[in-house]
Amino acid sequence: MGSSERLSLKDALTPFSAIMQADLEGLLKSKITYGWLTAAVFLQVIRVLSSAPFGETSRIVTEGLSDFIYIWSMIIIGLSASAISSETGELADSIMSKSVKRSDYILAKFSSRIIYTLLIYSVVTTVLVGASLKMLDNNYEAYGLISAILFVALALILLTTVGVTLSTVIPNTVIAIVALLVLWYSMTFFFPLLDLEVLSPSKLMNWLPDIIQGLWNGEEWKMATGFAVTSIVFIALSTLYFSIKDL
Repeated sequence: MGSSERLSLKDALTPFSAIMQADLEGLLKSKITYGWLTAAVFLQVIRVLSSAPFGETSRIVTEGLSDFIYIWSMIIIGLSASAISSETGELADSIMSKSVKRSDYILAKFSSRIIYTLLIYSVVTTVLVGASLKMLDNNYEAYGLISAILFVALALILLTTVGVTLSTVIPNTVIAIVALLVLWYSMTFFFPLLDLEVLSPSKLMNWLPDIIQGLWNGEEWKMATGFAVTSIVFIALSTLYFSIKDL
């Protein structure tokens, strides 16, 4: 009985795993990935080298992490907001002709895009932090440094989930990308003016140097919770909407 249950669970997860793996492999093999990694790593190395030996870890790491919020977010926006809308023409046939549930498809897309974003972020951040700790004045606290990296990761997960959600709702890829650009930079620059700073990536960037040094104001965990809960809500609503929409 137990063997049968394990087999059925494996069979149930096969479509999800296959879609996620295929999508992730396609992203990792793309020229965009190689170009992004090359440019991002080069920029971090130059930043650290130009700041040695008088730069401080908290400031340089913050500058490096902010690239993902202000610059590399545009790549994440393009890739996440086109996750589903770019496949509209073949989507209906794929789901109707194969044993693929709609939930398998949409959750696989969310998973592959989030994993991809975090993989690129992890590689670039490892280079940034490793070089900074070796060459700069290390005014950091280990727990604070790790927390800062995780907070930015949560912001990028939020951006990715919103992008895939818009790709689900808006069939036109260009419109979905433009809508996400407007929304993301509104969150970044205008949310603090509307007392919504708990969801503002720019506010997080302002706090980052202190967080890295282990100085806390008590509001950071509200922001982290806001990013996480909002991401989960977007995934849940997108899955529900995709399950009932016409293809």
